Amino acid sequence: MKKKIFTWVSILHMAAFLFTGCGGDAALDQYYTDMEQFTSQASIHFSTLNGIDPSSATAVDEMLAAMDQLAASFQSLADINVPKQFTSVENLADEAGSYMTEAASLYHQAYGDGNYHEDIAAVALENYNRAVKRMDYISEILQGEMPSDDSITITTENSAPGFKEDGQPQSDGEGAEN
Repeated sequence: MKKKIFTWVSILHMAAFLFTGCGGDAALDQYYTDMEQFTSQASIHFSTLNGIDPSSATAVDEMLAAMDQLAASFQSLADINVPKQFTSVENLADEAGSYMTEAASLYHQAYGDGNYHEDIAAVALENYNRAVKRMDYISEILQGEMPSDDSITITTENSAPGFKEDGQPQSDGEGAEN
């Protein structure tokens, strides 16, 4: 979890650096400001989750409250208007928000009736992990890196169907029918 906080703090610093160097694109400037706010909120909520003493009598209530706050901050990530320079992260942000919201809801169900439901908690944890993974992908993209994971496929403009480079139609290989 500490690695996640460090990664997002790095994004915050990068966004601040880029923010000061942009100077002409109001949408991009607003995006960096919004991402800084999200990063700050998410870091606080991750720290809160990490700081909960599991042996405390109030641990479950504290965890559920922290998950609700984390879900709200991830929903704010999903609600950020994404400028054209970063359109590739828009779906990732929406998915991250949905997964974290679902994780919080499922954790409430897992602990809701005073009993612990391991099967529901396992699904909640999977949703939590999916949200964090998408946050990591966004971090990599904003740092100018390509996400590297066997479970994702990256399509660049050059490999998009129908892309024409230098005015030449893209072929599907030798012997392909038109």
